[in-house]
Amino acid sequence: MSTPDPDPPPGNDGRGQVQDEVQRGAVVNALGLAAKVTGPLFLLVVTRLYGAEVFGVFVSAAALVEIALALLTSGFRDAAVRYVARYAESDRARLYDALANTLGLSIGGAMLLAAATQVVAVPIVRALYDFGDVLAPAVQVMALALPLMAFERIVLAATQGLRIMKYEAFFGGALKSLILLVMAYALHLAMPTVQGLVIAWMLAQATSSFVALAIYGREFAWRPLGHAFRRFRLDRKLLSFAIPQNLNMTLNRFLTGVDVLMLGALGASAAAVGTYGAGAAVVREIRQVRLAFSSALAPQIARLYGQGEREALSRVYSTTARWTATLGIPLLLAVAVLHTDLLRVFYPDYEDAAAFMLWLLLIPYLSTGFGLAGNVVVMTGHSRLNLFNSVSSGIINVALNFVLIPRFGLVGAAAASALGSLVTTVLQLFEAHWIVGVSMQLGVIYRPHVAGLVGLGVVVGIALAVPLPSMPLGYRIGAALAGAVVYGLVLWALTGRPGPPEAV
Repeated sequence: MSTPDPDPPPGNDGRGQVQDEVQRGAVVNALGLAAKVTGPLFLLVVTRLYGAEVFGVFVSAAALVEIALALLTSGFRDAAVRYVARYAESDRARLYDALANTLGLSIGGAMLLAAATQVVAVPIVRALYDFGDVLAPAVQVMALALPLMAFERIVLAATQGLRIMKYEAFFGGALKSLILLVMAYALHLAMPTVQGLVIAWMLAQATSSFVALAIYGREFAWRPLGHAFRRFRLDRKLLSFAIPQNLNMTLNRFLTGVDVLMLGALGASAAAVGTYGAGAAVVREIRQVRLAFSSALAPQIARLYGQGEREALSRVYSTTARWTATLGIPLLLAVAVLHTDLLRVFYPDYEDAAAFMLWLLLIPYLSTGFGLAGNVVVMTGHSRLNLFNSVSSGIINVALNFVLIPRFGLVGAAAASALGSLVTTVLQLFEAHWIVGVSMQLGVIYRPHVAGLVGLGVVVGIALAVPLPSMPLGYRIGAALAGAVVYGLVLWALTGRPGPPEAV
């Protein structure tokens, strides 16, 4: 990694304008993420009303369906962002050819997989899980929504290629979460079972897909898309990017949920899986900080790299990584102190230690601090590299799960996921620097990490003086605030102000 002067004067290469666009897009995405508060509320409603056992079955089924969706759409989704960003202002015919390829192939694959699931899901799931008799029907029903979900994901990605972030931010997450919340609450009275949750989930997918139809009609045109389908040709260049990225993101999605899936497959009860799933969901919400910025940054990466402006791209990438770390690290400190209390929000009677959540905190730290390297690798067209990263990480992750879960249970699953995430991050940083030629500049990004280390030291010092579990809740909240205040003061001393550091 290079370490240039962290604050060179802005030039005339448009970097300031690019950074402003990333900021505006991130603000829109952040507002959408704020609207996603219905997601944690849904989790709270489900765990309180339905219980850990029902939630364990539901979260296992949802993880399997999300892995299937990643296999079908993730590469085509990223291809839609890249090609729409590239051709929106210069070649409308190629834009619609790209949309025909991404929509046609992802929806067609989704229909085939949905049909295949009806045949193969039952025997496989029943063989793998002790609660397979309940899990298999849930997977079969939820798989029927795959074509609708594929259409929605590609349309929302295409609008991001136009540098319109509001649809993904507000409709892609908040609307679906709100419907899930309302329907799960309403159906609990009549169907306080896995079947009730599955119906609520299906209604959410259907509604958001109808919204995606309206969004497409507003931002794009149906007639040119029809012409593109009539003259349909496989775009080999698009496929050479999308297929490895599909496999890569499938592995990423698998790695995100492999701890949940393998806990169940290695003998953990549905209640234990539900407890772990709730804790993991709380921790992984912190990664939304990076997602708010990465969605806005992605089309800029494709455009700047296509124009050969690697130095400008390196600067924008590093500055954006500094922002995500600045916002993410104080959240990590707070969850580190209050992790058991947060889990008890969902399970008030939970009395065991929740140390597995501390291991999981490494994942959002790597994501918010360094995860944009993965976006640089993908959006510059190096999807095969990301596939290699995911395969390497996946092998390590699965092997560690087999070794650690039988011995350490929930903590073993969390440690395996954290170490797998570390492998992926190291590979992405190396590739972005040495292969793509876009460096994460240490002189730009170091400040929030140094401040976070000092804040962590304060929290650890308090915990050593008085063990956190023995403190009253008010004292634990005070310890979390102390860590955050020290973090802010150190960051202010390093930058001159405590907020996200200055734009380029």
